[in-house]
Parts: sequence; structure tokens; C-alpha cells
Amino acid sequence: MSVKYKLYQDNRRNSLNNGKWYARAIPGDKVDLETLSQEIQDNTTAKQADVYAVLRELVNVMDNHLKNGDRVVLDGFGSFKIGLKSVAADTREDFNPLAHIVGARVNFQPEAHWTATDRKHRKQFLQDIQVKLAESTKKQSQPGGGTTPTP
Repeated sequence: MSVKYKLYQDNRRNSLNNGKWYARAIPGDKVDLETLSQEIQDNTTAKQADVYAVLRELVNVMDNHLKNGDRVVLDGFGSFKIGLKSVAADTREDFNPLAHIVGARVNFQPEAHWTATDRKHRKQFLQDIQVKLAESTKKQSQPGGGTTPTP
């Protein structure tokens, strides 16, 4: 099991990193509630239909809490909250939420654990990940004049 990635070259003209190469994770298969509930049934004594109903209701309840401005914490998983994007106002009095708040997003923070031995902050889902270059049939120029496969 590994997270697959592609190599990308920064081609932005005004970038300080123009011409340099970076890795970007690419998503694998889509996993939906149906699949998750079936896997949970396979690993527990709960029936798939019951698990699906609970997961579906979790989505509804989280939606309500997030829209109410609450932080939703799922122990062992992480927390969710709403974040806002706004443009600047010259003064506090000039700020108008209808004009200056231009977007919203859901922020997810995976649960993190401290390890006493190496004093590191380890996030859930990111511990012990492995990465692998995704296979490709298309060729793309690489630093040093070579080519590297790209998906």
C-alpha cells in the first residue's frame, strides 16, 4: 500500500521556483459510504445496513453543527470546522460581511499524538505512509535533460 504521486514542474513565470520539480499526491480509488459500511460490517458484528444508516446520519448531524459554527471532533479521527475567506476592509467600521466575506471551506485537522521517545507530533492517517511514483505512458522533460514518466 502506498500513496502515488506525479512530478510537476513549476512553470509560473514570476515564481522564484520556476523550472523546479515537485511531487503531488494523486488520488486512488473512490471509496464511498456503501463501501465503508461493507468493510466495517466485515470487521465487526454490526450489519452493513446499520453501519450505513449511522454513517449517513453522521453526515447530516455534522452538517448541522458545522453550519452552526461548531467544531466537530471525532475522537481518534480528527476535527472539522468552517473557515472563511475574506478580503480586506480599510477599517473595522468599513467591514461588511456581504461584501468582504468571499468564500467558505471546511477545515479538517487529523487527530495528533505526541510520542515521548522522539518528541514528535504525529498526525493520524499520516503515520508510516509510503509513497510511490505513479506509472505513466506519457513522457515529460525532467531536470538535467532527461525524461520521466508522468501519469
